[in-house]
Order: sequence, then structure tokens, then C-alpha cells
Amino acid sequence: MPYRRLPKTDQARIRALRMAIDSSVQNGIFMNVLSHNSYYKAKTFLERFSREVEIYKRCVSEQSSKRGNQKYDNALKRARMYVSHFIQVLSMAILRGEIARNKRSYYALPTDEDSVPNLFTETAVLEWGNRIIEGEKRRQAEGGVPIYNPTMGRVSVEYEIFKEMYIRQQSLQQRTAEALRNIAAMRPECDEIIIDVWSQIEEAFSNLPSAERIENCARYGVIYYTRTDRKPASKE
Repeated sequence: MPYRRLPKTDQARIRALRMAIDSSVQNGIFMNVLSHNSYYKAKTFLERFSREVEIYKRCVSEQSSKRGNQKYDNALKRARMYVSHFIQVLSMAILRGEIARNKRSYYALPTDEDSVPNLFTETAVLEWGNRIIEGEKRRQAEGGVPIYNPTMGRVSVEYEIFKEMYIRQQSLQQRTAEALRNIAAMRPECDEIIIDVWSQIEEAFSNLPSAERIENCARYGVIYYTRTDRKPASKE
């Protein structure tokens, strides 16, 4: 005996609602299978739900884009390299006596060693990049000779390129998470609407023989399964 089962995925939910909505109007004539209130409620909800699903899909696609990731990885690599090289050149200038050792404190660097801080993470690159930029501004403002190869101007350019891409990536991740939360919050209402719509569809064809009733309901998007190993009457 066939039985109906609610869609399990968001795409299946959208497909079920769209079939019910599209089948309710044929050749510009409302078929009276659904009540007008249920029809417009389902249509309005479908527009909102579909839009949120599309936003989520676009965000995920953009995040996983190979080209986008390659650009981001290159920007991170260059920013890390220039920040690291600048600190190394600063240390060499201190060893040569060209810059006083206590000036390392301007860059939030320890004054009792010449090591380069760990720049493994993205946030570390951003934090240390900002520190050396501000530190170099302070040192030059006091009359210090600019460091070259790399210049602070070049370091700043690479740092800002990466920073801009990082902020955009974070914003995209937040939008993705927001869309996913919105979709999750909308699913219960979506299922309630589908149950209401399907019940009205089944009621509209309840006077037909079983096989004909199932066929007509399936045209309106109702998903039926059998309780045995036989194939379902319609697929998700």
C-alpha cells in the first residue's frame, strides 16, 4: 500500500512545493485543488525559501572555488613572506648596529632575541603585519632611516591585499552560516505547508480509484512510497 513521505532534502522540499503551485494553475485557470490561502501561502514561502537556499549555494560555491582559493592562498603566501622578510632585514640591521636593539619593542618584538615570530596562521600574519607597519611608522617618525628590500611601502601593499581578501572571506563565511541558520529555521514551516498542501491535494482526488488518485496526486508533487521492496510511485 503506497504511503506518502515528506521530502528529506531542501531541493526536494522546493520541488514538491513548486509542483503543487505550478499544477494548481493550468492555462491560466486556478484548479481549486488548493484553497486560495494555502496556494498563496505556499507560493510566498517558496519564494523566500528558494532565495535563501540559492544564497547558501552561491556562498558555498564561491568559498570552494578553486580560482578564488588560489588567489587567496597566493595573497596569504606573499603577505607572510614580506612580513617575515621585513623582520629578518630589521634583525640584520640591528646586528650591524644600524638600528638600536631597543627599537624592536616598537614592533612588539622581544628585544633580547632576533627570532621571527610564528606566522603560520592567517591571524598571525595580520597581527604581526599590523605591528611592523605601525612600528616602522613610529621609528621613521623619530628620524629613523627607512628599511629597504623590502620597503615598508611594498610590505604594506601585500599586507593590505591579503587583509582585504581575508575580510571578504570572513564575511562570506558569516553569510554562509547565516543562510544555513535561516534555512534550518524555515524547514519546520516548510514541512507544515507541504503537509497542508498534500492533504488538500489528496482530499481533492479522494473520490477516484486508488491508482488514478495516486497518479493525480503525484502530478501535484505528492511523494509516495510502497511498504515493500517495490519501486516508489514517484521519486524525490
